[in-house]
Amino acid sequence: MSRFFNPKHPQWFRDWQIKFYNSKPWKELRDEVRRERQMRCEVCHKLIKGKSICDHKIEITPDNYKDDRITLNKDNIQLMHIECHNTKTFYQPQEFEPKEKRNVNLF
Repeated sequence: MSRFFNPKHPQWFRDWQIKFYNSKPWKELRDEVRRERQMRCEVCHKLIKGKSICDHKIEITPDNYKDDRITLNKDNIQLMHIECHNTKTFYQPQEFEPKEKRNVNLF
């Protein structure tokens, strides 16, 4: 069993992701993107001095994971600071308006 757990994807897919991101073709593409884009974040446009992420714009899913036009396409890769990536990936906008209007008597 993989050391990662993500309820969004089945275990077999998580295992495939780990294998893919450790593959030679991915590492070569990732390094090429970093060189060509001169380690500049494509979200905030600042120079990346720490950790960076080569993020797939079109997310890899169980339906498209075998499609090299998605997985190994340089045009589908976005170079980002780890902070910009985490904001994009994990930030969930909060809904502040109630779904239904309620009349509340405070007095």
